[in-house]
Amino acid sequence: MAPHGTHERHTTTSSTDAPRCEEASGDDSGVRMPGLWTRTLGELTLSYVPDAGVAMIRERLYPSAAEDEWHENRPHLTEAGHLSMGCGALLVERGDTRLLIDAGHGRISGSEVEHFQHAFGHVRDLPGSLAALGVDPGELEMVAFTHFHGDHTGWARPDATDDPRSLFTRARWMVGAGELESVAAGTGPVLAGQDGRTVTVTDGTEIAEGIRAWSLPGHTPGHTAWVLDTGDGREVVAFGDALHSPVQVAHPEWEVLLDTDRDEAERSRRRLIDHLARDGVYGFGVHFADQQLGTVDGSGRWRPWSDAADGR
Repeated sequence: MAPHGTHERHTTTSSTDAPRCEEASGDDSGVRMPGLWTRTLGELTLSYVPDAGVAMIRERLYPSAAEDEWHENRPHLTEAGHLSMGCGALLVERGDTRLLIDAGHGRISGSEVEHFQHAFGHVRDLPGSLAALGVDPGELEMVAFTHFHGDHTGWARPDATDDPRSLFTRARWMVGAGELESVAAGTGPVLAGQDGRTVTVTDGTEIAEGIRAWSLPGHTPGHTAWVLDTGDGREVVAFGDALHSPVQVAHPEWEVLLDTDRDEAERSRRRLIDHLARDGVYGFGVHFADQQLGTVDGSGRWRPWSDAADGR
């Protein structure tokens, strides 16, 4: 990993995990690692804050998916057949409100590859991404978490930096009800200063103007999406790991290795997909390679954001 706060690009991903570019159009947007971007929707300014990219072993992540179901999803796979995902956070700005949703992967090294991952690489670490946006993480007053898995709590963990307050020295931690209780006894605090800084919120709680919690349990007991009102009749749902990849939108029935309650997770996926199919509703999938912002179209598939088609 690059030293804390640097901006260099590092990767441990092999050449066999390069994007598939064999389509005539040259469109490899299903596998490209996400870069920093900023978009304005109504009164909202959203910025994706990249931290890392991951190549997942699809057969392990989705053990119930049949091989022939992957044929139509080849554009999301690397040349080696791995599923491309990103890790990072979403910066939300509206008026005087500025908060982060999730906190990236954090300090990781090439040796920290789980049995469901093939490799990961740093596309840019989150502190460098925030610096590129002109954001001082010490000035953020709120970080809202979708759940407590390590690739979402990264830079907020007690060991995230040399400062025991983490990268976000002033922030309160907004956490869905049930998530604190899901942490195994004896593991210690997940977040820096957890006892004094954590605010537990229930379904429907508005944590700031136009930003409310939506309970979507199953991946973890307290898994929470964050619904963002654009102020012009639209909304954006930052749905965390309710969906890990665009391929799941057409296959909510697929079993997911990482879900703690697989039946409940499927119910949450179906609720989410139905909601994203409504007019004026957009989704933000933090792991969706570089197709993070989009909608569900009339055929029940993920349609990535297009400035020409969707901009106002």
